[in-house]
Amino acid sequence: MEYLKKIGLNAMEYQAVRSLRIGKKPALQLGSAASENGVLLTLHGPYAINLSSNKKLVRRQSVQRIIKSAEIASWMGALHITFHPGYYSGLPKELAMQVQKEALKTVLEKLSERKINVELGPETTGKPDQFGTLEELVELSTCFDKVRLTLDFAHIHARAGGIIKSRADYEKILDAVEKSLGSEGMRNLVVHFSEVETTSRGVGERRHHPIGSGYGPDFRSLAEIIVEKGYSFIIICESPLLEIDALKMKKILARFK
Repeated sequence: MEYLKKIGLNAMEYQAVRSLRIGKKPALQLGSAASENGVLLTLHGPYAINLSSNKKLVRRQSVQRIIKSAEIASWMGALHITFHPGYYSGLPKELAMQVQKEALKTVLEKLSERKINVELGPETTGKPDQFGTLEELVELSTCFDKVRLTLDFAHIHARAGGIIKSRADYEKILDAVEKSLGSEGMRNLVVHFSEVETTSRGVGERRHHPIGSGYGPDFRSLAEIIVEKGYSFIIICESPLLEIDALKMKKILARFK
C-alpha cells in the first residue's frame, strides 16, 4: 500500500480469483494499510462461480463463494466485489436470467442477515457462452439495490468481435448504463480496462494486452469522455503490466483535464 501511494495510485483490486483462504486478521491489516495510504480497495471473487448452472450444487456453492467473498471484502473495508456471474449452461437466456436473479436474491438475504454491507458487482463478460451482456447486467443492477455491474470494456469489446472502435461506441455503452442507473449510479462505478485480443474466430476474448499494444479498445477516447462528463469512476487496470499501465492510463486522463 505504501508502494501504491508512493507511485501515485489510489485504488487496487484484491485478487481472490483462485482462493478465499485469507484470514480475518491479515484482511483487517490489509484494509488498515490501505486506509492509511489512501488506497481504495475492491475485491474480485473466485472464477469458480456459476449462478446459472443447470446443477443445483454448483449454484449453491457459487452463492456460498460470493457470500464468503463479501465477508472478506467487509474485513478489508472493500465496498465492492466483482465476480463473473457464470454461463448460460444450456439454459434459454430468459431462464438463465431468472436463475441469476433467484441466486442474487439469496445472496443478498444472507448478507443482510450477517449485516455485511458490500455492493455486488457482476462483471460484463467476454465470451458469448457466458451470462453477462451489458443489457443483462444493467437489468440485474436495476432489480436489486445492492447490485451494480462492474463495467469491463475489454470484455464488451471482445464479446462482440471488437465492437469499440470510436468515441461514439463508448458513448453508446455509457449512455445505456446512465439511462438505467441514473447519474447517481455512475458515481464510483467500478470500471475494468485493458486492451484485448479476440479468439481466432474474431469473437470472444483470448487474452489481455498492455495499453498501447494496438489490440484495442483505445483508452484515449474513453478518457476524454470521463473527463468531459466528470465521471468519478474507480478504474482498475487489467493489463499484464498492472501498475505500469495504470500509471499510463492516469497520465492519459490528465491530458484531458
